[in-house]
Amino acid sequence: MDNCDLAAHVADPGRLAALKAVALLDTPTEESFDRLTWLAARFVSAPTALVSLVDANRQFFKSCLGLPEPWSSMRETALSHSFCQYNRIPRQPLLITDARNHPLFKDNLAIRDLNVIAYLGIPLVTSDGYVLGSFCVIDSKPRQWTVEDVSVVEKLAAAVMAEIHLRAEIANRQRIEEKLNEQNEELRRAYGDLERETAERLRTLEQLRHKDQMLIRQTRLAAMGEMISSIAHQWRQPLNVLGLMFQSVLLNFETGHLRRDLLQESTDEAMKVINYMSRTIDDFRNFFRPNTEKSRFSVKEAVDLTVSLVRDGFRECRIELEIATSDDVEISGYFNEFCQAILSILHNARDAFSERSIECKRLVVSSTVERRTAVITIRDNAGGIPDNVIEMIFEPYFSTKGLQGTGIGLYMSKNMIETQMGGRLTVRNTDEGAEFRIELPVNS
Repeated sequence: MDNCDLAAHVADPGRLAALKAVALLDTPTEESFDRLTWLAARFVSAPTALVSLVDANRQFFKSCLGLPEPWSSMRETALSHSFCQYNRIPRQPLLITDARNHPLFKDNLAIRDLNVIAYLGIPLVTSDGYVLGSFCVIDSKPRQWTVEDVSVVEKLAAAVMAEIHLRAEIANRQRIEEKLNEQNEELRRAYGDLERETAERLRTLEQLRHKDQMLIRQTRLAAMGEMISSIAHQWRQPLNVLGLMFQSVLLNFETGHLRRDLLQESTDEAMKVINYMSRTIDDFRNFFRPNTEKSRFSVKEAVDLTVSLVRDGFRECRIELEIATSDDVEISGYFNEFCQAILSILHNARDAFSERSIECKRLVVSSTVERRTAVITIRDNAGGIPDNVIEMIFEPYFSTKGLQGTGIGLYMSKNMIETQMGGRLTVRNTDEGAEFRIELPVNS
């Protein structure tokens, strides 16, 4: 046998990996293996029997019967004392009658130290064909091994491999079980985390739902307040007219100049004013009624209607309100809510003017078309929005008006334009003031 071939066999990475996989190196003795070495020694009448596992630079005895000390306690030797390393061909027994006269073994130190003279070894072969070592019987005197001796040792070697495979299977199942337990623990932790996360998300959703309900209620209240405020502005002039008319009737009565035709004329004029005031209520009620379905509508019509509702109030505040519409286009969305978004921006500009002393107050509402996009800008000369708050202007409940502001008008406007109508609402400061910009896709 070539020494290079032997060295390659012993050092084969696949073989060493298979040896490591069975996990028997340096393990305690076990009765199941000791029973097989005892049977082998008894059946063939030999003093020594071994289950030898050949590692890279040693042989380890999983079971050793009849070895002298200190080898019996050490349960291993260097390969210089190994016959089993030569037992490397599957299904081929290694038979030695007298090692002292054998050209390959006569210098092996096992002869001197372990008293190995006659040797019968059967390779221990895995199902993948790797030789782990040898199951062998040893005699301390020359011996001719019989066919029956070989048959008995082969059968017991098969039993040794069955034990090795069984332990490997048990170890593999234990590893799988441990892995499954680890995965189950990970799943349990993940499930616990998921439960906590789900509960947290449900709490967050409930808080958001409650917050949305509060926003809706406050938006309705704010809209009602805006409607009442706008009606008050619209009614101030007609009420003044009615007051003057009643004073005129009273004066004519006191001076004796009250004639039926004058009374009828005053009554007719008063009814016109009252009817106008009644229509104003209907206009505002319709304006603040929410739409349930999307519709196509004219941008110019929406802007004109919104401005008409606040023009008188802005005039009283000495705010010049200018409309500059070039091309009229149609967009798709919620007409009343779109108008309310513009109204909220107009009121924001009015409030900005009220906080500053500006001689010529000017507010320009313009609409144009840019690359199939309707662009509505509302620009004032009220000095602009402070840099430290302009990024927060659309956040809910944010207001620069203290207790007088709800902080939801611009938030709801942005939500309507962007979330419900698929557009954009932005704001920036110009040289004179603030400019709000609404962008919405034009209908084809």
